[in-house]
Amino acid sequence: MAERKITRPVSEADIRKWEQDWMEMMITIWREQITRLGIVDTMKLYNDITGSLSHGEQVTIAHEFMKYGIYVAAGVGNGYNKGNGGDLDILDPALRKAARLDKPRSRGPRWSTKHMTTGKPREKRDWFVRKYLRSIYVLGDVERGLYGEAYMGTLSNVVSGLFSTIKEKTNALRNL
Repeated sequence: MAERKITRPVSEADIRKWEQDWMEMMITIWREQITRLGIVDTMKLYNDITGSLSHGEQVTIAHEFMKYGIYVAAGVGNGYNKGNGGDLDILDPALRKAARLDKPRSRGPRWSTKHMTTGKPREKRDWFVRKYLRSIYVLGDVERGLYGEAYMGTLSNVVSGLFSTIKEKTNALRNL
């Protein structure tokens, strides 16, 4: 994202533009991570990431992507059950050998030789969480600054308005 100058005092439009840019930047960052980690067999996860921004009493920034993306980030998939306390039998080398999971084999719906497993257990490919948590921190930090400046700008305008009114009335009294 190109560096964007924010005019002072900060306006509501500046804040909204920054939020839109942040939402779009997160999509770009995640897509770069997906490409870097090689999670691009079908490009479905890469192409499915979307974002939306809504304003109301509270600003909501939402990102959506395939549920599959969370499984990739966690390094899990078929054979992993929810609530097993982290004891994943399928990672046991003896079990993998007995089930012949330690050898390369065809995978996918077509069982073609084009799509082969490595024979190694799945590994975490965290394209999502680490970048997201850091960016949430940055978002909060910048938003605090922007909203603080917007508030101070509003307060400054109110105070300036009060003093200009007082000055005008004082000048009017002097001219009598």
